Amino acid sequence: MMPYREALEIGIENVLSHKLRSALTTLGVIFGVAAVVSMLSIGEGARRSAIEQIRQLGTNNIRVRQVQLTGAQADLAEKASADGLTYLDAQTIAAGLPNALGVSPLRYLEADIARGSKDANGHVVGTDDGYQRITHLRPAEGRFISALDVRDAKRVCVIGADVRKDLFGFADPINRRIKIDDTWFTVVGLMGGRNLKGGSGPIRIRDINRDIYIPITAALKRFTDPDHPQSVDEIAVQVADQGQVVATAEVVKRMIRRTHRGAPDFEIVIPAELLAQSQRTQRLFNVVMGSIAAISLLVGGIGIMNIMLASVTERTREIGIRRAVGATERDVMNQFLNETVLVSVGGGLIGIMLGAIMAKAINLFAGWQTVISFGSVIVSFGISAVVGIVFGLYPARRAARLDPVEALRYE
Repeated sequence: MMPYREALEIGIENVLSHKLRSALTTLGVIFGVAAVVSMLSIGEGARRSAIEQIRQLGTNNIRVRQVQLTGAQADLAEKASADGLTYLDAQTIAAGLPNALGVSPLRYLEADIARGSKDANGHVVGTDDGYQRITHLRPAEGRFISALDVRDAKRVCVIGADVRKDLFGFADPINRRIKIDDTWFTVVGLMGGRNLKGGSGPIRIRDINRDIYIPITAALKRFTDPDHPQSVDEIAVQVADQGQVVATAEVVKRMIRRTHRGAPDFEIVIPAELLAQSQRTQRLFNVVMGSIAAISLLVGGIGIMNIMLASVTERTREIGIRRAVGATERDVMNQFLNETVLVSVGGGLIGIMLGAIMAKAINLFAGWQTVISFGSVIVSFGISAVVGIVFGLYPARRAARLDPVEALRYE
């Protein structure tokens, strides 16, 4: 039997002797593998992003959000004298939930942020001292808002990493002042940078690197509409036991519905359920993208089989000569199978590089997080090899089973 190295060298020589045909044959595999790599990188990026976003919200947390009513629902709320979510609602929940580890109101403000001639694009968030425990956010420098800050409505703030860059560059911002609208606030803390972008679909989270946290009482006192002095946009509730999240959410819903006299001006959001919904959506996305990649690979495999069948016909006399000088059926089969696998694996390697470039382009131009894992590269390479073996097996068997005598007579 011919040594494997010699069979491999013959295979490489035959592939290189028809460069254009070999290159065109690999296109289907290249695009199919590139689609697999980019699809897996998008899926992995979305999975990590969703997990990080849900970790920020907390799997044992509940979010109560303000809902803007229109039409008949707005009329119902007006008749019930309901003003939407308020700071009083947060205090009521905290007093009525013994299993709550923390209850924090959130008020989002539209305000101009500046320091001297510099300004920043940021989100002003009014909250209290319990918010960092609920979200597991910790200042990289300085401190977070304290209970004393909330009690006295102090003009202090904690800024995000991107806000620091805009206003202070790389200088230390602690104990220096920034202007929020017409009010000066002293920076007492700096949050660490997070590689986290706003989500889409069921999970929507702002870029926390541009957050500016101020005491909720200061936000209500200095920035809130006089007609709704206690209005808040969201209430975050942390439950001690994750298994009690759904039951606690129902209790919270009943409590607020009672104080709002049945007005549907709020919604309950459970991050753990959002994660499950996001994962279901991601699985559907993976199936669709995987089907597209599979079709590309199928087309590429059929192209390889077609070319190899034509190659067998072209080289019938060569096969007859090799058989006449002692080559076995297995030698001939290995020769043609080697050529097919070489074409397929070569296309797979190019496809992996193209897929990595596509993933990077998607990240740069579409803003989607993409992650190319070692596993996705191995899977893609393995698929290209399998395509070569599966679609090259029939032409190789056909070449091996040619009658040597008839093959020598072939013109």
